Amino acid sequence: MRRIPVLLPLLWALLTGFPGNTTAADPPRELTLREALRQAAQANPTLKIARLEELIADAEVVRARAGFLPQVKAQVGHTLYDNPVKIRIGAGAGPAGPAGFRMTNRNFWSSQVVAEQTVFDFFATSSRYQAAVLGKSISRLDSAQVRDNLFLAVCQGYFRVLRAEKMVQVAQQEVTQLREHLKNARNLYEVGLTTYNDVLQAEVALADAEQRLITARSDVTTATSQLNKLLALPIGTPLKLAEESELAVPVAELPQAARTALERRPDLKAAEGRIRQGEKAVTQAQAGFYPRVFVQAGQTWQQNDTWLHDNQWFAIVGLQWSLFSGFDTRAQVRQAKERLEQLKLKRQDLSDQVKLEVQTAYLDVKDTAERIRVTQKAVSQGEENLRLNEERYKEQVGTATDVIDAQTLLTKARVNFYNARYDHQMAKATYLWAVGAINELVENKQP
Repeated sequence: MRRIPVLLPLLWALLTGFPGNTTAADPPRELTLREALRQAAQANPTLKIARLEELIADAEVVRARAGFLPQVKAQVGHTLYDNPVKIRIGAGAGPAGPAGFRMTNRNFWSSQVVAEQTVFDFFATSSRYQAAVLGKSISRLDSAQVRDNLFLAVCQGYFRVLRAEKMVQVAQQEVTQLREHLKNARNLYEVGLTTYNDVLQAEVALADAEQRLITARSDVTTATSQLNKLLALPIGTPLKLAEESELAVPVAELPQAARTALERRPDLKAAEGRIRQGEKAVTQAQAGFYPRVFVQAGQTWQQNDTWLHDNQWFAIVGLQWSLFSGFDTRAQVRQAKERLEQLKLKRQDLSDQVKLEVQTAYLDVKDTAERIRVTQKAVSQGEENLRLNEERYKEQVGTATDVIDAQTLLTKARVNFYNARYDHQMAKATYLWAVGAINELVENKQP
């Protein structure tokens, strides 16, 4: 009996589900496309990672700026000699060896504080700093491109869910209509007007339609889970998505759209920034051929019983020059120049890729809009064709095969229509992404 109080909470948890679990009984979360984009912008882990790269780039600027400031170092040490350092006095030698004067203690403490400032290093420090500043700007452009890519993926996932739901609706309509046809076939068979083959044919067609309905429902679950992952929601969260009708149809001609993309795309701006960063890297590497001028000042202290002054201040103006590094500096310069050329080629290739993406998206928008017009008409024709064949079958002037063929054609027309409809929406989203304007969906300012 003592176990009952312990088992009751466990039994209740098993029956109702553990806290935090998403169950089928949870109400669906209602979202518009704009709300989905905002959710992704706030919570998507990939975008968070990109934003952390911005902080890393900020820290690199601080590190590069440190080269303009003095470097201050201090050290404290304790020295123990087997014999104290001595200076020889005279050339003679006594019984105990050469005469000498002790210069240091055998056991002593010492300290040193040194401040060193680079005066001129042939633009090595300034080039590193400028490259870091460019890197900071590039990291923000990279984050903007990650955001745009995420927004495109969210738009595509959003419309895939809506399309999958329409496919369930189409499959359900097909099942309902085939059940009605099976009912008609059985009624006609029972009164002796048709053969049992019509009934079998209708049952096979119905079973095939029910199988497609099962697959369609599974596709909705998969598409919803994929969208939930992009939105950083629990995978099993049910969603209720609003139909989106505010995506702008492009009004610009193709050449103008391409120019807009070349001016606005964050990845192109980042590629241009990397070229300028590469030029700074060449300058920084070439500075290795030249000397570095520096000044140094500090204070030293050494425990000594012989010196008059154990504390000393000093100042140095110096020149540091690596005269030979085993051709390492030359190789660094060659690497920097080759990387710069590589960045220029990547920039040109990316420019061509952007033009291709704009053209493809532009044509897809036009193509899918025409597909909507054609398939919408086909749906109306398919519905009328099914109605006529059903009437013909009831009057025994048509066959069951005609009815099933008409149903198949209608289902195909409906599938084609919804594919065209949501392909059109995804094409418009891709167009906005291609011209660098998809982020404006959040503010509802579209070109």
